[in-house]
Amino acid sequence: MLQTARSFKHRLKVTYPNGEKNVHSKSIVSFIVLALSSSALFAETLPLKSVNKAGAVIDAAIAAHGGAENISNLKTVVRKSDFTNIATGQSRKPGPPYDRNQAWNFNAIDLEKDIFVAKNKGEGGGYVFKQGTVINGQNSWQLDYRAGTAAPIAEPDFNTQSGPFVRVTPVLLMRQLQSRRNTSNWLGEADLDGRKHDVITLVMEVGPALALYIDQESHMLTRMERVLPPFGQVEYRFLDYTMVDGIAFNQKFQLYVNGDDNLIIDIKDTQVNVPLDDYLQVPSNLDKVAAITPAEFGSQEIDEGVFLIGGNGTYSLFVEMEDHVVAIGGTQTVPASIKEMRKEIADKPIKYGVLTHHHSDHVPGAAAYAEEGATIITFEENRQVVLKAAGNDQAKLEFVEDRMTLTDGDRTIELYNIGPTPHAENILIAYLPDQGIIFEADHFPQPANGMIPPAVPATAAFARRLDELNLEYTKLVGAHSPRVASPEDVKKAIGYKSASTVGGQQ
Repeated sequence: MLQTARSFKHRLKVTYPNGEKNVHSKSIVSFIVLALSSSALFAETLPLKSVNKAGAVIDAAIAAHGGAENISNLKTVVRKSDFTNIATGQSRKPGPPYDRNQAWNFNAIDLEKDIFVAKNKGEGGGYVFKQGTVINGQNSWQLDYRAGTAAPIAEPDFNTQSGPFVRVTPVLLMRQLQSRRNTSNWLGEADLDGRKHDVITLVMEVGPALALYIDQESHMLTRMERVLPPFGQVEYRFLDYTMVDGIAFNQKFQLYVNGDDNLIIDIKDTQVNVPLDDYLQVPSNLDKVAAITPAEFGSQEIDEGVFLIGGNGTYSLFVEMEDHVVAIGGTQTVPASIKEMRKEIADKPIKYGVLTHHHSDHVPGAAAYAEEGATIITFEENRQVVLKAAGNDQAKLEFVEDRMTLTDGDRTIELYNIGPTPHAENILIAYLPDQGIIFEADHFPQPANGMIPPAVPATAAFARRLDELNLEYTKLVGAHSPRVASPEDVKKAIGYKSASTVGGQQ
């Protein structure tokens, strides 16, 4: 506005050369008054209106969930819950009805000291688990009760680790709104189950933005949404509120992925402002092992022309053939892995992209393979899942039944369907006979370092199939670890006894 006023003054001087001082001064005063008046009329621009409206909705929601003072004075929360996981996109078969798995979950959070504890146990998808995480600054641990180990966490991240718990606990979302309200916007109104809701945004420290649905009458949070590419939309439902020490807590929670049931949480017990000291100790019956450190994204050459590429728990295998490349694995890091592969193999196209199975975390790479013009190798039963992941109905597909061989006359890759297993009805492994290498997905869980854990049912099924196929190998690599294992590691896993039974609660 000041620049406009200066320009206006300059024009007045030109128009009124005689007595311009008095004339332009009065005119500028009039102009500024007019400009300020106009500014007042249009001060609430759409962005400002959005922020102001969000602020009013936030204030009402905070009051309804217990009030600003109670929520500000909330120091710790401890919850015990039963989980029912509907394995959408993670069942043994690609379509419904989806498998259902049960789990027990414990969470404790200290909001002042950035402490978070999570423990869970259960089974499903060929896995049996009993584990825990303690985030407590430099005294942070990853606990594996079945393996009997406790590994220090070298780079603990309170916000990332506690985020899933915060997102299913409305009062913790209200605290986020208290401290981050200036980043929130009002998106509009929505009708849910015949009730009007205001929709506002929340941007947490980590993760994509959230859309919170606040009931206009009760001012309670009833629903939340966020988008997680490439998986789609995740929807949260908060149900059955009750008051605990003057603060509203939901007693039930439901999660949907792209409209399909995914998770049901029944909260069994909630405590607030209780000390967490007893939850921070490493049980004496667990052996302390090497620290867990994040794996940087990169490439390791397993054998000449055979590269395991990835990082942070997600890997693919790239095999150099005479005039092309075969890529094995379909996780969402495939595009980045292809770029990394080009540093090693710059001049050969990817001819085949092999997807091990249909699970939602193992098919996103189909889009990158389709863009490369590669033929995607999968099972006939997975056709629709793969085409959807590829985002291209014209993507080139080739189907395996029990076995397929890819060769250039010199190097050979054998693909075997080792299904059915407790994890998937159909699942491929890749075997390089001349190099003695096997690549697998989800059947031999192994940490990046430390002890190989006791075998889960999926591992036992995997080991039986290797024996039946009589495959001679010296190196075993997988889609979720940079570690190169051996046949001896598989034998040890099968022979281990769990350090604790799944039935007990820690």
